[in-house]
Amino acid sequence: MTRRGRKPVGTGHVERLAGSEAAKLRMLTFLETLEGEITVPEACARLGIGATRFHALRGAWLQNALALLEPRRLGRPPQAVDVEEVLSRLQTLETENATLRQELAAAEVRRELAAALPHVVRDSKAAGKKGAPAQPAPERRPAR
Repeated sequence: MTRRGRKPVGTGHVERLAGSEAAKLRMLTFLETLEGEITVPEACARLGIGATRFHALRGAWLQNALALLEPRRLGRPPQAVDVEEVLSRLQTLETENATLRQELAAAEVRRELAAALPHVVRDSKAAGKKGAPAQPAPERRPAR
């Protein structure tokens, strides 16, 4: 039975990564030793290091890789908050809220007065221009 889809790239992924050639060679060597393609002494000879150093480097690399795969909270990490800025913004919003509540109360009183005393309130459409008389001018008789 043949596999469908793309062939696995395996260690070929290392070549696509951004990094120095020395770092890519180390990663490729670590992966090849984990796959069993080369032995540890062969890897040490390729990298020019001793077996103890090789095991230390590979262990650190695997530990860092494992740390990257640990489950983390979803989303962006919380941002640092400037407490002074938040308190200042809160004070501004509370002041604005109080002002708006006063304006709302005044508008409610005006509405109630307009409903209770409609003859006192001037209609802005009927009044026309500012300072114009509220009553229409009397009709004049045509000159003879």
